[in-house]
Amino acid sequence: MERWIASWRQLAESETLSLTLVGAGFVLCTAAELAFPAEAGQSWSGRLRNLVFLAIYYGLGLSALATWYALQPPRSGPPAPAELIEPLWLAPAFLFATDFVYYWYHRAQHRFPFLWAIHELHHSDAELNVTTSYRAYWLEAPLQAIVVAAPVALVFGRNAPQFAVAVLVIARVLFLFSHSNVRVPFGRLTAVLCGPQWHRIHHSRLPQHRDRNFAQYFPVLDWLFGTYYAPTRTEYPPTGTEALASTAPIWRTQIRPAVIWRERLQAVLQRPSPD
Repeated sequence: MERWIASWRQLAESETLSLTLVGAGFVLCTAAELAFPAEAGQSWSGRLRNLVFLAIYYGLGLSALATWYALQPPRSGPPAPAELIEPLWLAPAFLFATDFVYYWYHRAQHRFPFLWAIHELHHSDAELNVTTSYRAYWLEAPLQAIVVAAPVALVFGRNAPQFAVAVLVIARVLFLFSHSNVRVPFGRLTAVLCGPQWHRIHHSRLPQHRDRNFAQYFPVLDWLFGTYYAPTRTEYPPTGTEALASTAPIWRTQIRPAVIWRERLQAVLQRPSPD
């Protein structure tokens, strides 16, 4: 228990800068969305709901991560607070490597039902805006730390800058901006950086946009692996999912993955065995 508490405190310290960036990004991007909305008429209640999801994501997500680190060998543990100590050239290299691993993890989330049960909440928002960024089930935090961040850090070894200030700033700015409810045509840069209009295609509920634009930072990954879709200047599709309503009760969204997993397990167990 003592080790879990120590891990939780260290994680909370390491996330201080990240939360500060998220808060500042929410304020700045919301101001831009109100002044120049791409989709008019979005509700304040939806934004407030997403802030609740953010609190749950960080609260339970950090607790789950603390449990993971508490079970590790004594010499390993959670990251220290971010410091600008690594060469700046490592920031884009590390982000590209992270996005490469995340790209395949993200595709798996859309391919396998047991992972989609976790990811579905993020796609359920019918009013896509900057607060949708952290409209995510809390299990996303430990899963991405284990499946995405850990392998990349292992490859980079001691030079891994995943907790450097430069990496955090670039990652959070791109992530928040790509979900914003603003129209910013990127032109030829569409294949280089994820913009709001490009990423909205991924959240679209139209059939022609299904399984497109999986990258989080660099769309070139979608171009390389055949999932790239460049929107036209006027293309701004509706978002949200049919199975999980955008306004579903928060408590129901938190137990939904467990319900889905139980139903699928029961279906497998009840499947007749081959003769």
